[in-house]
Amino acid sequence: MNRYSFFIFCVFLGLLSVSAADPGELRGKVVNADTDEPITGCIVKSKGTFTSTDKDGRFVITPKSGADSISFRFMGYESLSLPVTADFSCVRLSPKATQLNDVIVKAPDIYAKGDTLVFNVAKYANAKDNAIIDVIKRLPGIKVKDDGTIEYQGKPINKFYLDGNDFIGGQYGLATNNISHKDVASVEVMENHQPVKALEGIEFPEEAGINLKLKDDARSRWVGVAQAVAGVQPFLYDGSLFTMRMASKIQNMFILKADNTGWNRANEIREHDFDDMFSSDYTASLWPEYISADIINAPLTEKRTRDNLSWLANAITAWKKNDTSMRLKLNYMGDRLDYNSGMTTDYFSSQIPQFVQNNAQRTQTHDMSAQFYSQTNKRDYFLKEKFTVAGIWDKSNSTVTGSYGLAQRVDRKSFSASNDLKLVKRNEKKLFTLISRNTFGHNPDLLTVAGDEDAVQSLGTTDFRSTTETRFGKMTRFWKYYLTAGLDLDWHRMNSSLAGLGEFDNNGIHEAFLSNLYATPQIDYERNGWRASLRIPLKWLHHSVAGRHDYVNTSPRLYVRRQLTSKSDISGSVAYSLGSPQPYMNITAPVLSDYRNLFIADNPDKYSQEIAATLSYRYRNPLKSLFFNLSATYNHSRTSIMSNQLFIDDFIVSTYAQRLNNSNSWYVNGGFSKGLGHSRIVVGCDVNASVSSASSMRDYDVIPYRQMTAGVKPYFKGSLLKWLSANYEADYGFSELKINGETNDYHTFRQNIFTTIIPRDIVQFTIGAEHFLTRFPEGNTANLLLLDASAVWRLNNKVRLSLTADNLLNRRSYEYVNYGTLSRSEHHFLIRRRSILASVQYRF
Repeated sequence: MNRYSFFIFCVFLGLLSVSAADPGELRGKVVNADTDEPITGCIVKSKGTFTSTDKDGRFVITPKSGADSISFRFMGYESLSLPVTADFSCVRLSPKATQLNDVIVKAPDIYAKGDTLVFNVAKYANAKDNAIIDVIKRLPGIKVKDDGTIEYQGKPINKFYLDGNDFIGGQYGLATNNISHKDVASVEVMENHQPVKALEGIEFPEEAGINLKLKDDARSRWVGVAQAVAGVQPFLYDGSLFTMRMASKIQNMFILKADNTGWNRANEIREHDFDDMFSSDYTASLWPEYISADIINAPLTEKRTRDNLSWLANAITAWKKNDTSMRLKLNYMGDRLDYNSGMTTDYFSSQIPQFVQNNAQRTQTHDMSAQFYSQTNKRDYFLKEKFTVAGIWDKSNSTVTGSYGLAQRVDRKSFSASNDLKLVKRNEKKLFTLISRNTFGHNPDLLTVAGDEDAVQSLGTTDFRSTTETRFGKMTRFWKYYLTAGLDLDWHRMNSSLAGLGEFDNNGIHEAFLSNLYATPQIDYERNGWRASLRIPLKWLHHSVAGRHDYVNTSPRLYVRRQLTSKSDISGSVAYSLGSPQPYMNITAPVLSDYRNLFIADNPDKYSQEIAATLSYRYRNPLKSLFFNLSATYNHSRTSIMSNQLFIDDFIVSTYAQRLNNSNSWYVNGGFSKGLGHSRIVVGCDVNASVSSASSMRDYDVIPYRQMTAGVKPYFKGSLLKWLSANYEADYGFSELKINGETNDYHTFRQNIFTTIIPRDIVQFTIGAEHFLTRFPEGNTANLLLLDASAVWRLNNKVRLSLTADNLLNRRSYEYVNYGTLSRSEHHFLIRRRSILASVQYRF
């Protein structure tokens, strides 16, 4: 009996030991119970061991023997304890107010959190700021271009988030131009940002991402702004409504605007999205835009030149569940613009007279699009699906005087549909990617010229393109090996008809079928601050257009990056390209671009070669608020054809001739910015320079030329005193053209200063001036001074009244000069007259 009792006792002890055994490795994720956002830095603790969550809220912990629970603690949240047998796939912590007794926490202006720089908006904002874009423009290291594109350290950002959510897509102007800076806690800049979680630690983009961290009271409720503006010039108006709600599971944004005050509402819905679909060898469009008669480039800021009547409507609805998000976007934009400009062109030849053109033009545009976007973004799995349809209708009418007297009309219609699919699967050592893009476009264009001799150019194109690419990768500790292969197919049909130009008249249908079979082996290395990548793309191209043409292309590239310190890095690349002629060169039917320019392609079955080398350096010191970047690029190209301009009286035929052509170019650009006075002031300077030498042909004569440009752009932005704020920008430019043994150059100088006096937080007065100076090659100069003034009264945190006067001196014309390949053009452009606007704005 004692033997059996002893046996039973041993079995019982064994069962106890099994029940108390190590439960093994536990994995999970911790999120905010209200918003489902991951919580970074949460302390995960068990008996005798602990860890913390990463930036995605994930954790891995191995409890020791005898542990029966796992606890979760993080400031601002309720603590939580769960048994080891619980489901840790999604641990939800409830927010909790934390009482700090007799502790004053002073937030820094800017600080680094790993690869993320956090700018405290409250430190950079001042009383005159209206939207968050006003603050972003003053952040060191960041620049906002005239079209709304945000750049960090000289490169456009690749993603824009609101509270970590990519529900706007590339149309981040909708957010930056309308969200109040008072609703934003911080601007986070994520350096070398990789939007695809499955590629984190594998691919390191050079571009950064930006995230606006909203304040708690701006979440889960409708926020927005409504504005009404009226003025005289003789009658001006601007009405707009913007509203947004960032709930945990669904996000909405709506905007309606109508305006004739000169602002370009298209900048708000402009797609700044970074195309991450294919490798750098992918070309979005294989065919040119032939007709250019309705294209106008305004020389000044758009609010000075746009005599407009504009409409905008946009709606975005997005919803998210765990790692899957979906988005629906609807856009409409209408624009009616009036331009008045003049140009005198000198061709540096006694045999070609100066050409004079005065153009009064009205353009009308209607642009509609719809897009559905779906994305699943996990550590081991990424799937993106995007479907877009768009329709555009453009019309322009011009009255041209000068060397010619005629009327010109352009009608464009465009319909397009596209579908993008991207799949990435990853485990610890292998990577698989599948990418597909299918696009369809139909564009019937019509150019009509009515003068002493009438001409009509009809050009209808239909295009269907399908690209499929797959990629396999194998990863070791320091090395990564990839093989990318793909097939790019394109069917293109062009119906061209030209009448009224005698010998150049033509009528025909041109069909093309293009196939591109390619493979790219790639090897990457990363260790001890070094990153290197070698790519060797190989392509076999078949062009079935005006005959059969087969080519083999290659474009190897070596890229090396060295992290010098935690604050600086240097990178360089060298690339060689052996390229075939573009497919449109095989369609040799003459096409009328505008009333005096005719384009005729050539059919050369010859390759071109190019060598490019780039060296870049970046430095950033968040504690000192100092940012610096500098890059230099050298390009050498060698082609077997040369552009040739044939002058028939004042008519120009642009074509090509079989002639060896070498060109060399150097480009240097960089900039620095520095925050002063606890970020109240930001000073900086951008520089650029270029030198290029090549040859071109005119009437079959080879003419070598050399062009040099240089520019310096210092700026100063911020608050000198609590009641005084000033923004100053200057832009000096120099351009030189050497041709036929003669040197021609011109200088430009632009500066603007806006000073704001804030006697009280609720009242502010601003006076500003823009000065433009052009020194022409003959030594004469053109000056333009524009004065503006405004007054703002904030009744409370929601209501803002303003009175604005633009162009007080009522200046009407701006003169400037630029160089073409073998020509110089002096321009004058009509600017908007004096305007006075009164507005009321309500934020909610």
